[in-house]
Amino acid sequence: MHKKRIAFGLLSLTLVLPGMAEEHKAFDLGEVIVTATKTEKTVEDISATVSVITREEIEASGANSVMDILGNLPGVFVKKQEILGRADINIRGIGYNGKRIAVLIDGRPVKVGLFGCTVTHSFPLDNVEKIEVVRGPASVLYGTDALGGVINIITREAKQKVETDVTASYRTHDTQQYLLRHGGKHGTFDYYVTADKKESEGHRENGGYKGQDYTTRFGYFLTETLKATFSAKHFDGEKEKPGTITNPTPEDLRSYKRSAIDLTFDSNFGEWDNSLKLYHHYGHHQFFGTDQWHHKDYTYGTMFKSSRSRDKNEVIWGIDYRKQEGEKLPPQPEGEYDKDEYAFYLLNEHTFTDDLILSLGSRYNKDSVYGGELCPHAGLVYHLDTLTSLRATVNKAFRSPQLSDLYMFPPSSAGLEPEEVWNYETGLVRRIADWLTAEIVLYRMEGNNLIDIGTNPTPPPTKIFLNTGKFSFKGVELGLDFLVGKRLSGTFFYTYLDTGKETAGRPENKFDLGLNYRKDKFGIHLTCQYITNLYDGNDYQDKLADYFVTNAKLTYDAADDLQVFIAVDNILGEDYEIEKGYPMPGTTFAGGVTVRF
Repeated sequence: MHKKRIAFGLLSLTLVLPGMAEEHKAFDLGEVIVTATKTEKTVEDISATVSVITREEIEASGANSVMDILGNLPGVFVKKQEILGRADINIRGIGYNGKRIAVLIDGRPVKVGLFGCTVTHSFPLDNVEKIEVVRGPASVLYGTDALGGVINIITREAKQKVETDVTASYRTHDTQQYLLRHGGKHGTFDYYVTADKKESEGHRENGGYKGQDYTTRFGYFLTETLKATFSAKHFDGEKEKPGTITNPTPEDLRSYKRSAIDLTFDSNFGEWDNSLKLYHHYGHHQFFGTDQWHHKDYTYGTMFKSSRSRDKNEVIWGIDYRKQEGEKLPPQPEGEYDKDEYAFYLLNEHTFTDDLILSLGSRYNKDSVYGGELCPHAGLVYHLDTLTSLRATVNKAFRSPQLSDLYMFPPSSAGLEPEEVWNYETGLVRRIADWLTAEIVLYRMEGNNLIDIGTNPTPPPTKIFLNTGKFSFKGVELGLDFLVGKRLSGTFFYTYLDTGKETAGRPENKFDLGLNYRKDKFGIHLTCQYITNLYDGNDYQDKLADYFVTNAKLTYDAADDLQVFIAVDNILGEDYEIEKGYPMPGTTFAGGVTVRF
C-alpha cells in the first residue's frame, strides 16, 4: 500500500510542478517519424501507436543500453536478471526473447540467423540518434517477427564539419565505461564512428561482463538526388551467468560476437522516392560451462522500397528478400541449416478531407519451408478538431518458424506453421492545454499457432515443438505528456495488460513516471517505475513481489565543452526480482565526465 501512495503521490506532483527538457516530445502530434509507414509522417497522421525516444532524452537518462531506456515506455516490459547482459523485451505481452518483435537498426533486421532472437546487450546507446517503437503488430511493412511490434534504432549522422566527444564513467561493482564518438560533414560527404567499451564485476559473484562495440557510418551524395550510405558494426562481449540464488553456476561463461554491414542507396526520380538496402550480418557464439554451445550464423538480405505522394494519395510498395543460414559446431553434433524468404507489400493511404485519412495494404510472404502467408492491414485516422486525433487499426501479423524450431534440437519439427495474430486497436490523443497532452489506447490481440514444446503424437521423442494453441491479450495504455515553461517536463504512463493464463513475465499493472528539470547549467532526470502482479510462471504461478524503483541522474555543464554527471539507481534500495531467483542490485552510484572537442 505504501508503494501505491508513492506512485500516485508522484503523479500528483507532476500536475503541480511548474515545468522536463524543452525538447521533450513523448507523443507530440507534430513529431516526425519514419518507422510506422517507412515514409516521413507526423504522429497525428498515423493509425499505428508509436513511441519516440529522442537524442535529448537518451543523453539525459542514465540508461546503460537501448533495452534499458525502452522499459519505461507504455506497453513495453523488459525482463532481465542483471543490469548488464541479456534483457528480454516484450510489447503488449508479446516477446519470447525478442523473437516475436522486429528489431531494426536504420531499418535493417538484426536477428540471430539460427534462432531468430536478438542479442539485446549488443545494442549500446553509443551512436543512437533516436528510437522509434511501433507498439503493436506491424507485419504489413516489416514481415516476420513483427508479431508484437517494431523497435527501430536510428543512428547518428554528423551535422557539423567536425564533432567529437569522449565519455568516461565509473559505477558501483567496478563498472567502467569508455566511449569515443567522432564525425564530420564536408560538402556531399559525411561520416560518424564510435568506439564503446564496458566492463563490470556484476552485483553478484561470477556475474562479470565485458563488452566492446564499434560502429561506422559513411554517406556520400553521388548526385543531387542519389545518396549512398555504408554502415558497419561489430560487437564482442563476454558474460558470466551466476545462475539462481539456489542453483549457482560459477563457471558459466558466454561469448558473443556480432558483426553487420549494409549499403543503402536513397534516390528521388520524379515523383518516386526510392531506397535499396543490401545487408549482411554474422554471429559467432560460444557458451562454456553447464550449457555448452557453439555456433556460427549468417544472414543476407535485400530490401527495396518505393513511395509516391500525389493529390492527397500516397502509395508505398516494396520487395524484401532474406536468407538465413548457420552451423552447429563441436561439442554438439555438427550440422548446417538454411532457409530463405521473399515478400512483396503494398500500402495505399488516402486523405479524403483534411480530417479523414484511410489506409489499406497487404503483404505476401513466401518462405522456402512452409509456403506463403498473407497479411492484410486497414487503418483510419480522424481529426475530430485541431486538438484531438482518433485512430483505429485492424491488421494481421506473423512470425515464421526459425531454423532452431525446425531442425536443430531433438524437440524440432519440420512441419511447423507460422505463428499468427490479429490485432484490433483504437487510440485517442488530446491536447488538453498548451502544456498538457493525454493519450488513451485500447487493444485486443487474438493469436494462433504459437510454437511451444508439446507432447509428440508419434514418439520418439516424447516432446517436440508444436503449433500448440491460441491466446487472447487485451489491454489499456494511458499517458500524460506535460511541458510547463522551459525548465520542467515529464511523462506519466499507466499500462494494464490482461493475458489470461499466459502470465509468465507479463505484469498486469505498470506505472512509469519521468521528470526532467533544467536550469542554467544544471539538469536533473528522474524515473520511477511501479510493477504489480508479475508472475514468473503461467496460470498465475510463482508470483513475484510488487516493486517500486526510482533512478536519478544529475548533470552539470562545467564549461561549453565539458559536462560532469552523477547517477543513483534504485535510490530507495528496493529488494526485488524481475525473474525468480535473480535478485536485482540495490542502490548503485555512478559518476562520469563528457568532453567535447
